Amino acid sequence: MKTDKLTQQKIFRDVLISLLLYALPVILMLLSFKITGQRPWKNANNTIVNKNK
Repeated sequence: MKTDKLTQQKIFRDVLISLLLYALPVILMLLSFKITGQRPWKNANNTIVNKNK
């Protein structure tokens, strides 16, 4: 059974929207790292502070 052209276009549009919504947070995070110059993966001195001491 073959799908009509309109249905194929709607499916393609929905896939593109889904991919954009999935990738948007990652893109925004990388953009914020680029703008601020932060590199959290390079900071090897991450320590956990114990407030109970």
